[in-house]
Amino acid sequence: MQSSYLRRLKHLAHYGAGSFVSSVTHSRLEHTLGVWKLTAHFFPDWNELRAAALLHDIGHLPFSHAIERTLGYNHHELTETYIQSDEIQTLLHKAGLASDQICDLLNKQSPLTGANDVLGLDHLDSFIRDSYMLGELNGSSFDLLSTLSCTDEGISTDAQTAEWILDLILKDHQMMHSPLLKAVDRLLSEAVRLHQLSVGDDVSFLIDAQLTATLLQSSSKKAQNIIHTLLFEPSRIQVSDIFSSEGLHVKKGKVYHRLPLIQGQSMSKSRQAESHTDHLNQLRKEYEITIL
Repeated sequence: MQSSYLRRLKHLAHYGAGSFVSSVTHSRLEHTLGVWKLTAHFFPDWNELRAAALLHDIGHLPFSHAIERTLGYNHHELTETYIQSDEIQTLLHKAGLASDQICDLLNKQSPLTGANDVLGLDHLDSFIRDSYMLGELNGSSFDLLSTLSCTDEGISTDAQTAEWILDLILKDHQMMHSPLLKAVDRLLSEAVRLHQLSVGDDVSFLIDAQLTATLLQSSSKKAQNIIHTLLFEPSRIQVSDIFSSEGLHVKKGKVYHRLPLIQGQSMSKSRQAESHTDHLNQLRKEYEITIL
């Protein structure tokens, strides 16, 4: 937890550029520690999985997913590269673990990711944490633990708690897929793209503050204008579902389809699951962005 790779996560926004314009401002480290804590709770003797929980996100770029997909980075590949670093390998060796073990675990289905379309520990923490920051969390996350179990497939619970989790997933998606949050992620990635075209910097291991400062001083005036807008004048951002050739195109985003088990049984074929999936898919829209 004192390694440079873990400490760096304290300075990456979990919600991407959405941290500029929403109340969801927690760091990638806070999420990582949450996933680790859940892993330790359910699997106290599975040291490899607990190490994987700590290391699963170290490959993220500044502002997490905001710029990764648009610019063609793969944070999973970067995570493996960083796990093979001397610093991390030395720490793992002291704990009797090998970097290859952790990489292999992260590359296959496990309780972290969930298996066979079952909700895993990684996203469970995200949905609970995001909902808390949005002010949408009804009830205590500590009370929630008493209703959950976790197997190699992922999270299992009772019908009432499963419905509550589905509601958290939907509310989080409604925010993530809102026009403004889609717009700010796309604008940030465009600013980074323009900056890289002008100077060719590799931004992959920067922290959020470094990237922000770099863009404010970029040789690209367009990149400067975008980051200034995100920081100080987000009201200038206009989002429309009417398309022209003048603005930036925002593609349809991804949705999370994995579901908790109910008493160990899949709910994927239930009417409740079908309705939930329909609601998620309706959020996937394309937009065009301009700055006034």
